[in-house]
Amino acid sequence: MAPRNITLSLPDDLIRKAKVHAARRNSSVNALVRKLLEEALSHERRTRAAADELLAIAARGPYFDRDPRSIRREEIYERR
Repeated sequence: MAPRNITLSLPDDLIRKAKVHAARRNSSVNALVRKLLEEALSHERRTRAAADELLAIAARGPYFDRDPRSIRREEIYERR
């Protein structure tokens, strides 16, 4: 996919800090923003995939046929 330009409105101090941060890493603000966005979106995708998998496992259940409210505290901490 061909790169596209976007315009961001950021406070001057944030831009200055971003430039310093990127320069210390021999990078550009553009590369820094791209990397941060990719990481954030990748994390979100992994989180959603894990949640979907958990819901699919639960849908295949029932693995637990007892109402959790009926369990006494003592039963939870009972040693076997």
